[in-house]
Amino acid sequence: MRVICDGTARIKHKDTGAIYEIASDELDWDAVSTDERDMGPEVHYAAFVEHPDLGLLTWSLWEYPEGIQNYKETQVCGHEVVDDFNYGLEHEPDIWTDYDLPEDPFTIFMDSYDSTGGLLASHGGESGDDIVNRMIFSQQIAALESYLSDTLIRAVLSDRDAKRRLMSTDTELLKRRFSLAQITDEPDLVNHTVHEYLLSIRYHNLAKVDLLYRKALNVAVLAFVPDSSLLFKAVQFRHDCVHRNGWDKDGNKLTIFTKQYVQQIADLIKLLVEQVEAAVRAQLPF
Repeated sequence: MRVICDGTARIKHKDTGAIYEIASDELDWDAVSTDERDMGPEVHYAAFVEHPDLGLLTWSLWEYPEGIQNYKETQVCGHEVVDDFNYGLEHEPDIWTDYDLPEDPFTIFMDSYDSTGGLLASHGGESGDDIVNRMIFSQQIAALESYLSDTLIRAVLSDRDAKRRLMSTDTELLKRRFSLAQITDEPDLVNHTVHEYLLSIRYHNLAKVDLLYRKALNVAVLAFVPDSSLLFKAVQFRHDCVHRNGWDKDGNKLTIFTKQYVQQIADLIKLLVEQVEAAVRAQLPF
């Protein structure tokens, strides 16, 4: 099962009456707990938003029995929900697990770093809202996501110990249940399940990615950057570029994308990727 969520939530402040909007793509859903009950496990999915004016907002879903949405709840710290998201559980679609992982994600990343750096130098503008700068910046974040995804999947699928560590510690994988018939009919069921799960991760969620790397490979991704908050902010800016055409959620036009800033983030990402590559290869040389 997976959570689907779309639309825009509108929350009215209980004291000021101000209405705040939250877009569905600002939520990162995850399975936060599993409880054993009479008909199997009950899984609690949740997404959280720490809003500067409204406080901690929580959206929750419960799956019980397996494959059935049992209940959902929106908690907004006593404020009024004017409009809520359209959210619920649906069965996972078939994921393209036949995707051929690249042999060398690091080289692909470095090619992207060099190409975007050249474009920035030759075609980037001086203004902080230059569209070319924004496009190059967005590509740099996308290249990081692709590298982190391909590297993690290759490492986990190629190393039995890494796979075992992930399966024994990850909440989502721990709740998977299979019949004897499924196990008999699909000899590669474990690899298929792990591969499918890792493909479903949103690799711009760096805190989640850091956790997965720690669990599977004992590699602390975010420890390799001197200022992780700068990288988290860059990911949010990239979200604004892709989904709001360079405007933030409050309607302000972003003007941070100077050549200097875009190159600074590119170099920070390159440092991160180089350190991750070295750490992974020290454990699992390909």
